[in-house]
Amino acid sequence: MSFASSPPSILASLKPLQLIVMSLQKPLLRHDIELEVSTLLPPGATPHDYVLKPSDIVRVLQADLILWMGPVVEPYLVSVIARADQNKVIDISQLAGLKRLAFRALLENGEGHEDDKHHEHEHGHDEMLQFDPHIWWSVDNAGVIAARVMTALDVKSDKSSIVTQAMQPVRALLANNKIKAMKQQPSFIIFHDGLQYLESDLGVVSAARVALDDDHRPGIKTLLALKQKVKVNQVVCVVAETNTNVSIIHKIEAATPLRQIVIDSLGWGRESYQDMLQQAYDKILACHS
Repeated sequence: MSFASSPPSILASLKPLQLIVMSLQKPLLRHDIELEVSTLLPPGATPHDYVLKPSDIVRVLQADLILWMGPVVEPYLVSVIARADQNKVIDISQLAGLKRLAFRALLENGEGHEDDKHHEHEHGHDEMLQFDPHIWWSVDNAGVIAARVMTALDVKSDKSSIVTQAMQPVRALLANNKIKAMKQQPSFIIFHDGLQYLESDLGVVSAARVALDDDHRPGIKTLLALKQKVKVNQVVCVVAETNTNVSIIHKIEAATPLRQIVIDSLGWGRESYQDMLQQAYDKILACHS
């Protein structure tokens, strides 16, 4: 595909998608190809409740290539995406070869079960989401996304070789941290289940997942079940989002105080995809006795 601008303007709806595309920049520069990649969603906003500004609409319609997570995850983009040239739109959720993990059970009313209403509320759309959308935490998925972007670029060089070069540093990073995870066996619970793909990559599993937002506050049964899991699994940390109210921590602590760690599932404040992964790996692996 040939683009009107040089360098081509690539617009990613979410920060992690931008960071993945930017991973291609270094190997592409060896071929004198530069990318201009930006994020649509501003810092601190979520795709569940964001309202597009007129300037946002202009950016979408003027971009040479648009990456988004599809209508179920990002319903606020549906109308403007429909107006864009569909040859320039990539719906990441529909990519072939993408690793898709089912939603995990959340601890509710003292028991772990699939909370469909919570997931539907969380993603703000009447149509049920069929898989966990936080796919960018999977290094293999990052490779699939990078490869799809490369197919859209007007590049005469070996595209698969460029993707391999782009992904090599993060694959090496994952391999190194996977070894650490096997040795350290981190133990933690999650107050927003946005890291399943990262856990799968590292070979670790959180002791429990809890819905924690304005509409979902743990009841007494859930708190007692959490406290038991903390004790039995010797949980060290509580993993939460940036703005999550984790005031219930003291209610579920056992003999040792729990450490609170913050991992933003949307990657805000990270300079590169590798940096985003490293920061998250370091925090998870620090959750060991």
